Amino acid sequence: MRQCKRFAVLLMVISSFFMTGCDASKILDVIQKVAEGVQKAIPAIKEVINTVSNTVNSTNTDTASNNTSTATATRAETDANNASVTVTNPTDDEEVGTSTTTSTSTSTSTATSTDTSAAEAALANYRGGRLSPSEFARLFGPVAREASKKSGVPASIILAQAALETGWGGSTIGDAKNLFGIKGTGPAGSIRVPTQEVINGQRVTINDNFRKYNSWQESIEDHGRLLQNSRYARAMAVKNDPDQFARELQRAGYATDPEYASKLINIMKSNNLYQYNN
Repeated sequence: MRQCKRFAVLLMVISSFFMTGCDASKILDVIQKVAEGVQKAIPAIKEVINTVSNTVNSTNTDTASNNTSTATATRAETDANNASVTVTNPTDDEEVGTSTTTSTSTSTSTATSTDTSAAEAALANYRGGRLSPSEFARLFGPVAREASKKSGVPASIILAQAALETGWGGSTIGDAKNLFGIKGTGPAGSIRVPTQEVINGQRVTINDNFRKYNSWQESIEDHGRLLQNSRYARAMAVKNDPDQFARELQRAGYATDPEYASKLINIMKSNNLYQYNN
C-alpha cells in the first residue's frame, strides 16, 4: 500500500509538469487536485485489492477443497473396491470349494475305479481252493460290493452264500467256477456232479447239472440276475435287511436245507460281512 502512495505522488508531480508548463502555482494546484483524486481513489483501490485477495484466497480454498474432495472420493472408491473384493471372496471361495469338491470327487471316483479293477484282477488270478474266512472276504468282498450296486443283492448275502455253497472256496463244482450252487446250463455250459439234497426231511445224494462259468466274476453276475426273478421278490423287498433277506431266500426255496437261512446269518455275523454292504 505504501508503494502505491509513493507511485501516486510521483505521478502527480510528473503530470503537473506536463499540464502547467512548469508554472509553480499551477503545479501546486494540479498536485492538490491530483492528491484529492488519489485520496478519493484509495478506498476504491483498497476494495479492488481486497476483492482480488479474497478471490485468490477463495480460489485456493476451493482448490484445496476440491483436492480434499478428490482425495476423499478416491479413498471412498478404494474402500468400495475393497468392500467388493471382500464380498466377492466368499463366492470365490465357494467356487474354489466347489472346484475342489469336484476335483476331490473325481479323484475319489478314479481311486475307487482303480481299487475295483485291482480287486477284479486279484479275483481273476484266483485258481480256486479253500481260503480262510478273512482271506475269502478280502478276495471276494470288494467285487461283491460292486456287484451289489448293480443287482441290489446285499454284498454280505453274496459273500455268505458263496462261502456256504463252496466251503470257503474249497469246492466250486470242479472247474465250473460255480460259487452259488446254481443248477442248469451256464455261459460255459454245464457240469454233472453228485450233490446232497434234503428231500422229505432226508438227506440224499443225487446227480444233477450245474452251471459252468468262464470266470468267478461271471458267476457273481449270474447270481445277481437269478435273484431278480419274481420268485425272490420278497427277498429283494427287504434288501436293506440282510438277515431277513436270508430268511426270504429260504422261504422261496433257494435251497432245500431247512437251516439255510440260519447258516447264512451265522456266517455274516461271525465274520462281519455286513461291512461290505453299500
